[in-house]
Amino acid sequence: MTRLLIVLIALCATYAVAQDGSYSYYNYFHDESILQGYFTDGHFLGGPFRVNGSIILKSSSPGRDNDPYFYSLTLSSDYYLYGGPSGPQLSVPHYDYLWIEPYELMEQGAPWFNLGADPLPFSADEVDWQTVRSAATNNGLYLTSTEVPDGSRILLEDGQLTVKTSEYSQPVVYNLSDLSEKIIWIENSPADNIFLKGHPDSQGFSDELTIGTMGDIFFAGPLEYNGGTAGMLGLISVYGDGVIADTPGSDWEAPFQVETEESFVYSASILLLEGELLAENYTAPTPMVDFTLYGGIQMQQEGYTSTSTTGFSLCFEYDERLLNQSPPCYPEYETSSIEGSNSISFEFDMTASCNPIHTSVSLEFSEPGHLTIYDPSGRIVESAGVSGEWFWNSSSLPPGIYVLRGYGKSGATSSMKLLKL
Repeated sequence: MTRLLIVLIALCATYAVAQDGSYSYYNYFHDESILQGYFTDGHFLGGPFRVNGSIILKSSSPGRDNDPYFYSLTLSSDYYLYGGPSGPQLSVPHYDYLWIEPYELMEQGAPWFNLGADPLPFSADEVDWQTVRSAATNNGLYLTSTEVPDGSRILLEDGQLTVKTSEYSQPVVYNLSDLSEKIIWIENSPADNIFLKGHPDSQGFSDELTIGTMGDIFFAGPLEYNGGTAGMLGLISVYGDGVIADTPGSDWEAPFQVETEESFVYSASILLLEGELLAENYTAPTPMVDFTLYGGIQMQQEGYTSTSTTGFSLCFEYDERLLNQSPPCYPEYETSSIEGSNSISFEFDMTASCNPIHTSVSLEFSEPGHLTIYDPSGRIVESAGVSGEWFWNSSSLPPGIYVLRGYGKSGATSSMKLLKL
């Protein structure tokens, strides 16, 4: 059974109220309007999306097939632009060919489709990153720029952090299991960088951990959680960028080499207070590969990661645990907003008779509602009203992972992934 607890925010129309939360809640947060490029057919964001400003939305398909999908859409602007920077300013989830999905929720307004929200405080001056550093100093692991100089390669695995400061130096292993605070702080220069990936010989990462640094964080290869019961990783850069590393022609020996020539997954919630997400070299690899961020990212802006045929295609896959959990000591925000004054919790259960499936599956729902099924590319393959038991025949569809989104009459929602063999 997949159960997702959603907190719905009740609107308060007469006065502003305090609203707070963890930055890690957001699958995608951008501190500036996004007016170069647009979100269009095939775009799928399964976690909360928020921008301090406006965005451009566009659809080229006449119906609702494959239209841009947001778990929730929050803008500090009271409008979005349709089609381009000079397009009409709109404040409704349907216009022309565009249906912002899931439309049945978006047309309800906040908290799913929320325009004119207060800007989220965001910068090295506005966000309390110092508390994270203090926690590492007092009860975690505090490392200086001597211990982790510019260009250091770092491997992460359960219980330990391995640092190699230069190509021919001996690795230094730090034991993390005895830390009372699962926090690491690297006190380097804003101009310095670290290369971080999971240890390739491990089974994945399952600890709770937050790592903070002053400079760039280079994503040097796969860093994946070890199963569904894993902890959460938080990465914080105060002044630097999040950079998908370029594989050099001549590199360090294994296991410290950069591994970004093929598609890879990076599991973390990443906070870039003054930086952007970009690729060190967006003209390679050729052809383009996927960089999947499983978790979320909060940043000043998004930089270049690809051309039309080279570099890294970004896939933002949400870790749904972030709806009500966060990595250790991850910074929080507080705003004054009319987004909500009270919390109302609903549960909408969706149960599958089997998973994986071959041709068909029986689904049960805890209340009447609506179900939308998306194929691996994000295209809608089924949309129907449901009540009690409902039967889905997938025999005509190709193998792959299908995403099911259910919306109950109470306003609650649930999601599930089914693997079709």
